[in-house]
Amino acid sequence: MQIAYLPVLYGAFSRREVLVTMLVSRAGSPAWGPEILARHHLVGIMDNLRHFYADWETWAAEVAESHTNYPTLISFRSPHHLRSWALALLAVLDSAALYHALHGDDAPSETRLCLRQGFTTLRDLARVLAIPYDDDPDPDADLALTYGEYLVGISRLQQVDFPMPRTPEEAWPHFRGWRNNYESIAYALNDAVVAPPAAWSGPRSRLRGVELVPVRPVDRKPGGEVRHFDPPPMPRD
Repeated sequence: MQIAYLPVLYGAFSRREVLVTMLVSRAGSPAWGPEILARHHLVGIMDNLRHFYADWETWAAEVAESHTNYPTLISFRSPHHLRSWALALLAVLDSAALYHALHGDDAPSETRLCLRQGFTTLRDLARVLAIPYDDDPDPDADLALTYGEYLVGISRLQQVDFPMPRTPEEAWPHFRGWRNNYESIAYALNDAVVAPPAAWSGPRSRLRGVELVPVRPVDRKPGGEVRHFDPPPMPRD
C-alpha cells in the first residue's frame, strides 16, 4: 500500500511545482511580491494578471486539498534551491494585496479571489501543522513587516513607473489589512520548511541574518539601449 501511494504523492508534488517553476520569469528567484507587479508592467503584460491570479487561486485550492490529506508533501522541497512552494504562495498573495491596495476596486476581481483562497489554504495547513493563528484578525493590527520594508517594495514599483492611483501612504492601511490575514502563518510555514530567505518572508531560525532579493535581468533593446536594475537595500526597521 505504501508503494501504491508513491505515484499519488509524486503526482501532487509535480502539479504543485509547475506554477512555482513558471513563477521564476514573473517574480525572479527567490520570489517577491513587488517584483511580480514590476515585471508584468515592465514588459507590458498587465492584462495577463487576471489569468495569473485565477491560476493561483486554483493552485491554492489544489494544495489545500492535497497537502492536508498528505501532510508529508509539505516538506517536499522544490528541485531548485531558490524556489519554494510556500514562498511562492506568499509572493503571489503579497502581489495581489499590493495591487488591490494601490488600485482599490479598479484592481481585477481575481486579486481578491486569489487572496481569499490563498489565506484559506494557509489556515488549512496551519491546522495540520498546529500553527496558531487568529481567524478574525484586526486589519489595523501591526505587521511583522515594517513600513520601511514596505517602502522598499514600493520603490521597486516606482523604478519601472508602475501606476499607483493611491499614494504609498494611502495604500499602506489597505495592504496591512490584507496581509494580517496570512502573514503570521506564512512566516511560520516558511521557517518550518526552511524556504529561501527572501524579502518580506520572515526570519529563518536556521538561516539567521540572510535575505535575498531577486536580480532582474538586464533590459536590452535594439539599438544598444540597456537598462540595469540594481536590487534595493532591505532595511530592518
